[in-house]
Order: sequence, then structure tokens, then C-alpha cells
Amino acid sequence: MRRVLVVGGAGYIGAHVAQVLCDNGYQVRIYDDFSNGLERRVRDRFSDIVRADVLDRDSLLAAMDGVESVIHLAAKKSVEESMVNPLKYYENNVGGTLNVLAAMTARNVKRIVFSSTAAVYGFSDKGQIEECDPIKPYSPYGATKSISEELIRSVGKAEKLSTVSLRYFNVVGSTQDAFGDNSRDNLVPKVFASVLQNRQPEIYGTDYPTKDGTCIRDYIHVGDLAEAHVTALKSIESRDIHEVYNVGSGTGYSVLEMMNQISSTMNSQLSPIKAGRRAGDTPQLIASTKKIENELGWKPRFTLKEMIDSAWKAELGNS
Repeated sequence: MRRVLVVGGAGYIGAHVAQVLCDNGYQVRIYDDFSNGLERRVRDRFSDIVRADVLDRDSLLAAMDGVESVIHLAAKKSVEESMVNPLKYYENNVGGTLNVLAAMTARNVKRIVFSSTAAVYGFSDKGQIEECDPIKPYSPYGATKSISEELIRSVGKAEKLSTVSLRYFNVVGSTQDAFGDNSRDNLVPKVFASVLQNRQPEIYGTDYPTKDGTCIRDYIHVGDLAEAHVTALKSIESRDIHEVYNVGSGTGYSVLEMMNQISSTMNSQLSPIKAGRRAGDTPQLIASTKKIENELGWKPRFTLKEMIDSAWKAELGNS
């Protein structure tokens, strides 16, 4: 049976990916330091768990034994935090990727799917962003992912690895209550937390050049994203490639539109507070998913309502 090392496998996205891998017949080894990952996501589900930091190269080397492929999701990911503490992000995200690649090379592991981000793109007034569009990250977080993509590409070619980087757009929802999003940096759980604490949520910036003045983002259900990882893994198992793919829904929703759907799902009237823009935010990011659809046959399935409904169900299940 094929064994996959899921680096960051106790995280919100990582646990979903690990579960879908198991459902598709893979053996999964979880690697996580549990600084953001949660025990509840892996306890009683996965028996092969390595508790270690991605900056610990010796632990990564040991974890590579018997592994055929790697899915690398471990990273610091707050755009806002990266603006005030960039060193932390370069050290962890770029340094961690270097360690993963070094351990793979030492143990002759030849396949990697990397968790990248739409934050590698700069401002664009295009309806949908394509993978060939300019890479001009607004934040150190986006820059660390762009650098990591290049590391994976160049090391992959030199060491004859097969590689795919998936540029996620905004991830929402859950397939199991235990896997729910615990990040308070993401819009949907941040709004949930505000309401449950009897506070009004905030909207950061209402003067963007968009239809209602608030940022527009592309949202993708975490279940669809997890399936994209397995699709990408099967692709690199069958051929040697070095590719990058957007993973989104292809539809943009403003923050106000998101607030309206969250309000409907929660059956609670929201009166958001208008706050200033956050550093590092771009006005609009919407994915073109034509490349991954045409080359890998992957398409998103979930609607925005299903994303928010499943996220709220998981929130209630863990509150």
C-alpha cells in the first residue's frame, strides 16, 4: 500500500486531505508539531503520527522512511501577522520547505504536492486570475509561498522529483465536525467567534474599487480542496511533471455578500463594524480553474451555502 507523509496533517486542511487519502486506499503518516493542528482531528483516526516541527530536519528524515510521496501543508499563514513579523514567516515557511526537500532527497522520495496560495498574485482587475499571470505578492506570507514554489520547481528538476503546487483561494467548510476550522484569521470562523461572543464582526476596508467597496474573494469548500490534492497526487504518480494549479470555485464573493450568507446560515442579524483596510489585502482575487479542470479533470462541487452551512455545523459541534 502506498504511504504518504502529510506534513501539517493535524491542521484544518491537512486533516481533510489525510482522510481523503485514506478513503482512496493510501496509508497516511501524519507529521505535525500541533502548534496549530488539533489532537481531535487525528486521535482515533490515524495511528501513524509524528509529533515534530518542520524545522527539525532530523525528524523529517526519520519520518520519510517507507514513504513514497509527500503532501506539504505546514506553514504560518496569517497575511496580517506576516506584515509585522516577516522573519518568522521566512524562517518557518521557506526554511520548512527546504527541510522537506532535503529530507526527500536524502531518502529518495520522488513526489511532492505543495500547499501554495493565491496570495502569490498581485493586484489584478481581470475577472479571473490564471496561473500564468504575474507573481507579485503583497505580503511576506505570499512571498514565502512564491519562493517555496520556486524551490520545489528547481530542486524538483535537479533531483528528478515530480511536483505539483496548488494555489489555494479562500478555504471554507468542513466534512466532519472534528475537522472544523480553528483559525481566527479566516473570515468565516472569525465572524462565528464574534457572534458567539456577543460582538459584532468587523469589515476591514469598505473603500476598495469593487462593486460594494469590500474585498472580493473566491471561496472553495475544503472537501473539494482535499479531493484536488488526491487528484494531483495521482497525476504525479503517473508521470514526471512540474506544474502549478489554481484551486478555487471560479466565483467571487464580496465580504458583504459573505456576511449576508453567514447571517442566513446562523439565522442571526449581523451589523458589522466598518474598520480600516488591513495591510497586505488586495481588492479582488478570483481563480481561473480552467487549467486544473482541463489537465487533471478536477472541478469544484459545493455551493457557497453548502460551504457556510457545513462550517457552522462544525463550529456548533466543537463549541
